[in-house]
Amino acid sequence: MRLSLVPVLALLLTPLLTLSTTPALAAPGWISDTLYVPMRSGAGSQFRIVHRGLKSGTRLEIIAMEEGSEWAQVRFGDIEGYINSQYVVRSAPAMIRLDQLQAQHQKVTQQLAEARQQITSLTAERDQLSAENKRLSGDLGTQSDRLNKLEDIAADPIRLDQANRELNEQLSKLRTELNGVSAENTLLRSDKTSSMWLVGASILIGGWLVGWLMRSRSARARSSWS
Repeated sequence: MRLSLVPVLALLLTPLLTLSTTPALAAPGWISDTLYVPMRSGAGSQFRIVHRGLKSGTRLEIIAMEEGSEWAQVRFGDIEGYINSQYVVRSAPAMIRLDQLQAQHQKVTQQLAEARQQITSLTAERDQLSAENKRLSGDLGTQSDRLNKLEDIAADPIRLDQANRELNEQLSKLRTELNGVSAENTLLRSDKTSSMWLVGASILIGGWLVGWLMRSRSARARSSWS
């Protein structure tokens, strides 16, 4: 049985035709907020362009801009000209303020990071100083103990020297008293010797007198006998 080629070709071409008629998928998009505004030599589009285009957000000096006027006289650097007043505002646009806020945010974030780093460094330094303080306190305690021991050792010679001085003073007093006693003994001995001499002399004189008396009596007795 012979198959017809027309139905087969129709079946094969149907998906291709379906794909070709399907629209492409849409992608998101935005209108750019970056504009380039030309500056003209006069207040009108017929005047020549003195600057091809000033980017949106560019800072200008407004020389004259009347309310309701279509053109504003401005200065950019050394160039003076006219720009359509719809592109000129007296305050910074939101984009500029956003950029300023972002820059300020980055600056504050950087300062915060630096402050955190400084805090970390100071904390580490504090911990190091605390450990050093503990070590020095321990060393101070050890040195205090050594000093107390040295003071005790040094106090012994001082006490010995003081006791030696007291003993020397007592010895000096005893020597003084001994010298006094020796002087008194010398005087007593001298007095005793003198007394003995007197007693001896008295005995001799007494003996001589007794002998003389006895001889006198003997002589008298003889003379009476004769």
